[in-house]
Amino acid sequence: MLKVSNLSFSYNKNKKVLDDVSFDIKQGECVILLGPNGVGKTTLLSLLLGNNKTKEGSISYFDKDIKELNAKEKADYISYVPQLISGNDLTVFDTVILGRLPYYKIYPNKNDINLTNEYISKFGLQELKDKQTNQISGGERQIVSLVRGLIQESKLLIFDEPTNNLDINAELRVLDIIKEEKKKNKSFLISMHDINQALAIGDKFIFLKNGKIYAICSKNEIKEAIIDEVYNVKSKIIKLEKGDYVIYEK
Repeated sequence: MLKVSNLSFSYNKNKKVLDDVSFDIKQGECVILLGPNGVGKTTLLSLLLGNNKTKEGSISYFDKDIKELNAKEKADYISYVPQLISGNDLTVFDTVILGRLPYYKIYPNKNDINLTNEYISKFGLQELKDKQTNQISGGERQIVSLVRGLIQESKLLIFDEPTNNLDINAELRVLDIIKEEKKKNKSFLISMHDINQALAIGDKFIFLKNGKIYAICSKNEIKEAIIDEVYNVKSKIIKLEKGDYVIYEK
């Protein structure tokens, strides 16, 4: 459904932020983008959203180049959830229903309103429905942001550090939501910094180093040597009954 081929990008002529990046995402896959800060993860997501124009290489959704997609097609193919959002005067309901904005004619229709109420109830936001987002916690705002992304009902959901700066309970809730949505054969591309959280939800893992893809592997193919090289740490993968766990030190 998504194919990235030989993608390179630079903000100036001196240094490439991304260099010859190629990968694909199939329907139902949860792909995790991993690497330390400054390796090009955010730039890559921006290119996949069409916020920056590609100059070298190509990005296509369902065999159609991203440059040829209209606004309706982009909304159908891609939904984006940024890092922790700041609060504002909009209520939780109004924030969630904005996920339906690409489908508005002038105003949200009855289906949009019913769907918003359904999602708010499904994800336990009923008591917060009429509160302004500047009156709720950061973790609650992140759940609201996730629900706004999900209600768009796009084929690929792109999340940028969805658990960043959250407490443990909020982190677990976000991960549980992603696990539940995976069961519906939805596709994800998620930028993360926590390898153990990534292992809990991911099917395929893309390791970036210095703007290049260092490795693409399944969960079983992740090796300590890959983690050590990408993050400049000394790691150890521990085999547990519920899955692998990584410990590391400098």
